[in-house]
Amino acid sequence: MASISTTFSIRPVRREELEAWVDLANQSRYWQDDAAGTVFDDSLRPAEEPLLRLAAWAPDGTLAGVAQAVLGEDGSRLKDRAQGLVGVAVPYRRQGLGGRLAQELERFAADNQVKWLEIDVRESNLAGAEPFLSARGFIELERYRTSVQQPARVDLRDLDRRRSQLRGDGIETTAFAAIDSPRAREDLYRATMSIWRDMPHEPHVEWEDPPIATFLKSIFEGPSVLLDSYFVALDGDHIVGLSYLVRRPDGDAEVGDTGVLRSHRRRGIARTLKMMVTRHATERGIKRVHTDNRADNAGMLAINRELGFVPGEQVIIFEKTLRSEA
Repeated sequence: MASISTTFSIRPVRREELEAWVDLANQSRYWQDDAAGTVFDDSLRPAEEPLLRLAAWAPDGTLAGVAQAVLGEDGSRLKDRAQGLVGVAVPYRRQGLGGRLAQELERFAADNQVKWLEIDVRESNLAGAEPFLSARGFIELERYRTSVQQPARVDLRDLDRRRSQLRGDGIETTAFAAIDSPRAREDLYRATMSIWRDMPHEPHVEWEDPPIATFLKSIFEGPSVLLDSYFVALDGDHIVGLSYLVRRPDGDAEVGDTGVLRSHRRRGIARTLKMMVTRHATERGIKRVHTDNRADNAGMLAINRELGFVPGEQVIIFEKTLRSEA
């Protein structure tokens, strides 16, 4: 057990330390990453966009804590907001390290003149994290429900009938690879931006859409994206729905996005696309597929249950207001 008088050295992460940093960070977040994915995500940020990524080291060289604050994700720039992460290895908790790392996050946010700082907490860590955050002025913003599916156990006998029924209504469902072209990629960008905007989120949480080149890089060059799992729904030549998988470091997969344009909802498109993704996962031998949805998104949660997703822990988003309106 570490001594209560442990002195920690906090400094920016070096490239050769990133793998260890990610391993510890993954213990505090549900959405897993690896070093290659982290480096790639950084490449999506404009060169001038600030980023804070810190490591705390014990005197014996053990990585004791991690912290990160970013102003955007997936090439999108958040408006007046920073996303933060604080994680402390179990032997070094309750020694003030978490508080020091949180102060660094708040300093970064203040230096960049953002109004809100948010931090995600896994439900399994909530008992310790909630008092810590509440004492620092954070309040709960929203919750996401995670769930896990075993694709091979899902009954997909109705999939072909559903696709045929949609085809009769003028909606074709297909792998994106079958229609891939410069025009189709532009249409994919347009549809995805509309779907992102229409997903449930707090009204004061806003962002700038990524440039199309950045978005396409994230999809077609990202080390975690499983391109052959990308399925879309077409109304004529236009994409109106999509669903796809991304690779997790542990060998599982998770749903990247599933969404349908508002104009085409309540026609079974999302369910059909998720069934196609499930069949693909089964054929590729993927044992488990993870997903998460805002806890009040009853429609998508119902679809997930029907497709064998078993509810897991929640992820709670806490937010601190750093400055009031002028």
